[in-house]
Amino acid sequence: MNRNHIKFIAAFAMALDHIAVILFSPENFDFGVPLGYTILRIIGRIAFVLFAYMLVEGFFKTSNLKNYFFRLLIFAGVVEIFIIIIGIVSKDYSYIMKINVIWPLVFGLGSLMLLRSEKIYFRLLVIPIVFLAEFINISYGAYGVLLIMIFALYRNPITQVLFLLGMNLLFIDFPLYQLVDLSGFARYQGFMAIQWFSMLGFIFIFLYNGKKGKVNTKWFFYIFYPVHLGIIYGIYYLIS
Repeated sequence: MNRNHIKFIAAFAMALDHIAVILFSPENFDFGVPLGYTILRIIGRIAFVLFAYMLVEGFFKTSNLKNYFFRLLIFAGVVEIFIIIIGIVSKDYSYIMKINVIWPLVFGLGSLMLLRSEKIYFRLLVIPIVFLAEFINISYGAYGVLLIMIFALYRNPITQVLFLLGMNLLFIDFPLYQLVDLSGFARYQGFMAIQWFSMLGFIFIFLYNGKKGKVNTKWFFYIFYPVHLGIIYGIYYLIS
């Protein structure tokens, strides 16, 4: 399984997740959480794991790291403006900074660039970046940034699995926080304990052969991400 396959699988899983969040939100139903919504969101849990892994692959293999970072930063800003405009039109601001999965990639890539520095004070800047990601509540927050750093610092897949297992224990309320009645401290609570299914992303990572693939998909994600959001939001407004 090459890099292109991983990208396509991640994009497909992300699209299903966004379809669930935007079109099939439990708030739109009177009978609780629909089964279809649950299934789509479970599938969606693997998306960020794969995107984070591919970002790290790009970090090690890109010929121009600064261009890679600023391209991602600008893209995140453009997508966020798009989401803000939709929020203004719909008077629903709940998705601002929360659904844009590009932000944790930007924060994560920036952290990796700082960790590469020989100067200790640059490396230490990673700590406030992780806290900032959680404080402003970007998509995946500190969880997402730390996952990217784990993929970069520990290249052995087994070690990565163990670290993600530990992170899930720290960020998901089930089972540890529930046992000590401190669920409020977890980032993922209640229904979102399905974040445990993020572990399934390693099925594809273990199958990854390290090859790029024959087709150049450098710009695939930059096109797919806004287009799929535009289509989903367009359907939402047509049926709402």
